[in-house]
Amino acid sequence: MSNRTILVLGAGPGIGRSVASLFGYKRFNTVVLIARRAQGLEVEQKAIEEETGPQVQVATYALDITKTDDLIKALDDADAHFGKPEVVFYNAARVLPSAFFTHAVEDIEYDFKINVSALYVISQRYVRHMVELAKSDDSSKPALIVTSSALPQNPIPELFALSLVKAAQRNLVQSLNLTYAPKGVHIGVINVSGVVSPEEENRNPKNIAEKAWEWFEAARENPSFEVVIS
Repeated sequence: MSNRTILVLGAGPGIGRSVASLFGYKRFNTVVLIARRAQGLEVEQKAIEEETGPQVQVATYALDITKTDDLIKALDDADAHFGKPEVVFYNAARVLPSAFFTHAVEDIEYDFKINVSALYVISQRYVRHMVELAKSDDSSKPALIVTSSALPQNPIPELFALSLVKAAQRNLVQSLNLTYAPKGVHIGVINVSGVVSPEEENRNPKNIAEKAWEWFEAARENPSFEVVIS
């Protein structure tokens, strides 16, 4: 089996873990995780290894993705050791309440960096690689998958900052899709409309991962821009 790598940004005990475990089990023999906290990544690595078995290698990088130099350094190392990813799953975000005119502009700018600027850095680095992969390897399924929500279409005033950066993120992903989907790269969003919890019938991490996998698998026969889970 040739090496296939999935890069997961925003690894954590919810959607990130379930997607990394399922995609690793189904297709990928290398899973690269990026998140802020090293201790949390140790937990994620162990959990994913238990889910996927010894055939899947899990590597971790602890960093703040808004610090571009640190992000690029980690990606350089991951690419050198594991090869450039066939799939990127972008799950990075933070959910904080925000009130008009008391919410600091610096916090809006930081959220923009998480949801848009860092995603652009990732896209700038890997989308053209994915285009070449689609041309050179018929068995490849290059994809950029981004988790989103209903906020771009239905903003919540109490979450206005997250609402506006998620709208900007969706716009970026749509533009990438319009440009690179015709070139063989599956680009889109997994919209989760509401709180994610293991107790939720539809919005539980395992079901979200299954829906993301179904969307990924249908890329050639029935491509679509988004999945909506409510």
